[in-house]
Amino acid sequence: MLLAVGSLNLPAESAVSRAVLSAGPSSSADIPPLGTQIGDPLKGHTSSVLALAVGKRSDGTPIVVSGSFDKTIRIWNLDTGKPIGKPLKGHRQEVYSLAISKRSDGTPVIISGGGEDSTVRIWNLDTGKPLGKPIVSERDIMWGVATEKLRDGTPVVAATAGGIRSVVGLWNLNTGKHIKRSFTEVFTTTTDLATGKRGDGTPVVVTANTEGRTRIWSLETGRPLTKSLFSCDQCQARALAVGKRRDGTPVAISANTDFPLPDEDTPDGKIWTYNLNTGKPIGKSIRIPATQFADLAVGRRGDGSPAIVYGDVSGNVSVWDLDTGAAAGEPFAAHSGTIYAVSAGKRSDGTPVVITGGSDKTIRIWSLGP
Repeated sequence: MLLAVGSLNLPAESAVSRAVLSAGPSSSADIPPLGTQIGDPLKGHTSSVLALAVGKRSDGTPIVVSGSFDKTIRIWNLDTGKPIGKPLKGHRQEVYSLAISKRSDGTPVIISGGGEDSTVRIWNLDTGKPLGKPIVSERDIMWGVATEKLRDGTPVVAATAGGIRSVVGLWNLNTGKHIKRSFTEVFTTTTDLATGKRGDGTPVVVTANTEGRTRIWSLETGRPLTKSLFSCDQCQARALAVGKRRDGTPVAISANTDFPLPDEDTPDGKIWTYNLNTGKPIGKSIRIPATQFADLAVGRRGDGSPAIVYGDVSGNVSVWDLDTGAAAGEPFAAHSGTIYAVSAGKRSDGTPVVITGGSDKTIRIWSLGP
């Protein structure tokens, strides 16, 4: 079934689609319907919002961190929508990617990838201050960052940098020191990555690149654990995420589309779900229109069901059940232009939310529904 990503003919600022929730625990009956906007747009960036991450400060405050083409990182209170502190400055170019983690001493941190300045920076999430010196990549553009723990408990940063010979670098999050691994894809650019663990506890990184290839690697050895999960001649892996099904099976989700061509019919793309333990596809693919930009995340709805949340150049958001691939309602209008970043989390009152950022310079929060 082709699920068209279309508008519901409601403006993103409509009073019908906007709600402000009171504090306090929410039951399923209190959670607004899927696609209800929560609060007003978060404004402050002076250019497109390219990256988002959700986490918590040491005091338990749920937060959203955003990165922009304006070279800054901003921290927002997920409950109130208000900015926390001043913008974080240090990157010399656009901030393409973000992750949130903790050091071994419990310090919550932000990890940011600085695009064409080829650096990864680590910031104290509580204070906004930089921790250590920037990590400098040996390659050109820093496309993506992610974090995970090795079997011995060491927290690490994985980052991918582009070039003809694309590499994934690995660093100790506590010390910033480089950990030697290979992770090499030749004659292609790895544009996205995500981290997770297999059912046996093996920490892995999943990569996606410009030839549509998706691959699973061991973070311990740097060796591929699977062949390419997907490949094509004229397409690109546009978005990537790792999550879990209802039964606990860890999965990787990859959105692949052909390059849109002017004045020609471009074939639709597909979202594939892969078993992270085996590398095998699960269920049927989800068809999506070809697009130049996209992002996706895995979240959980109010009833606990896992969901794939997808936003692209249309400015609309689509949601599917992760287990069945069935559409969860109709796509809803989220931004007036391209959606570059999607993340999912939960507010203090228990409301599951999806956060989106895009070319209209705003960040918006939406209910994932009961």
